[in-house]
Amino acid sequence: MKKYAIFIIISLLLFTSANAKWNYEPGDIVKGEVVFGKKDSFKLPPGEFIVALNTREREFKDLLVYQIDEKSGMLRWSIHFFATGRTEWGWWNPPKFCDRTNVYFIKKIKANKKYACWMVNHSRSDISANKGFWAKVREYEIANKIKGPDIYVYSQYEYSKGPKVWGASYYYNPELDGVPKPKSLEWDTNEFHKQRVMNYPKHEEFLKKYISISAGFVDDFNKTHKIKNSSSLSLNAGEYISNVSINTGDSSSSKKDKVSTLSLTEQLKNLKELLDSGAITKEEFKKAKDKLLN
Repeated sequence: MKKYAIFIIISLLLFTSANAKWNYEPGDIVKGEVVFGKKDSFKLPPGEFIVALNTREREFKDLLVYQIDEKSGMLRWSIHFFATGRTEWGWWNPPKFCDRTNVYFIKKIKANKKYACWMVNHSRSDISANKGFWAKVREYEIANKIKGPDIYVYSQYEYSKGPKVWGASYYYNPELDGVPKPKSLEWDTNEFHKQRVMNYPKHEEFLKKYISISAGFVDDFNKTHKIKNSSSLSLNAGEYISNVSINTGDSSSSKKDKVSTLSLTEQLKNLKELLDSGAITKEEFKKAKDKLLN
């Protein structure tokens, strides 16, 4: 009987871990960090962020947050976080981006049943996905009239140990840091491309600064998840942190008005469009609607 009771307790603990989630609803304002489950967290840049999407795709729980520059109305940050909790799988294979060599910066380590990969790259802002999480992101941006840059600079980080995976992608609008608008919108001929950036000093200077900024996010993740500096899985991120900064646009003095300037009617209309497009569920729609009305 005692063994049976212990088995039930362990099963409940595993069930709770496997079903851990981001406890946020669309429209919530977050600052400082986002927390997955009870103990896993990711650092946010300075300022307030609005939760756009909180979804589940198979084993993965995805969270997307935005920060809008209050002066220009342009998107400053678009940040995607995901985590798995525990799964039925014993371990995960490293993602394809771990093997890339055509990006400006990449660090990686692959070990037995664990890995860590971190890169800084540039990306077009258009979304071509036909289904899944990124299709929902596109629908959200259209419904909410999100004005982003043509080209992002972003850092992508993924860490896995055994059955669990964590990941974060921090997309930043370099135009808000004084970087000229792109002349080429193609990834392989853009000014940020590894083979061309040396001809564009402002672009290369920004990439070097962004490596340091993203190193802070990775280093914070290592500390939160107790990945020791002596471990190769830390990717020695702390060594890349320098005394540089980018235009973080800290908008901490007010709440939702600075993050989203939409009227109540527009927000309700956009929520309905998200519901109709399948980007959010009926339950998420009701909770977000109640939050707005209250």
